[in-house]
Amino acid sequence: MALDTRPVSARLSTLDRYLPVWILAAMLLGIGLGRLVPGLNHALESVQVAGVSLPIALGLLIMMYPVLAKVRYHETGRVLGDRRLLIASILINWVIAPAIMFALAWALLSDLPEYRTGLIIVGLARCIAMVLIWNDLACGDREAAAVLVALNSVFQVVAFGALGWFYLQVLPAWLGLPTTSAEFSAASITLSVLVFLGIPLAAGYLTRALGERARGRDWY
Repeated sequence: MALDTRPVSARLSTLDRYLPVWILAAMLLGIGLGRLVPGLNHALESVQVAGVSLPIALGLLIMMYPVLAKVRYHETGRVLGDRRLLIASILINWVIAPAIMFALAWALLSDLPEYRTGLIIVGLARCIAMVLIWNDLACGDREAAAVLVALNSVFQVVAFGALGWFYLQVLPAWLGLPTTSAEFSAASITLSVLVFLGIPLAAGYLTRALGERARGRDWY
């Protein structure tokens, strides 16, 4: 297969090439609608099932499904066999990143406990959707991205509450700093992972499996 020597921008679709423009336009549209249509935010927030916002869920599912349908699931065993990659991902996401966010929170927001707590919690909440999109735009390894996102999502379900307790209660107390508290619902975290990762992952896997079975891998 001949190597494509065109610039990266020329190899991107129109949608991907102007992604910053679409994002800015969507932000401006959202702000404009919020100003022009009173109560729109409350109306959208009210469309929920089991505490999950349907508009947000629909948007994320539409965004993630095409990427996960491109993953070559028969190659995920290669990624799972790379222990160095898996261990590095766990260490970066669950040891280094939370510690950095804790340090930033206390260095920059020490007098604002609500924002400080929010920043620490953000450091514990692994991103799902945008990791897959950024990896796809960078022409990265889709199989590795899918496996690592799934791995860290499972780890988030298991470890989020304990790490939140450690960084909000235990570590500040050890350092002589004020402690804060936050309620974590394991059920809500699990549901979010199942909805925002499980559904598009299952849809992408079934699309590839059925498509390859019906028309062959080369066609797919």
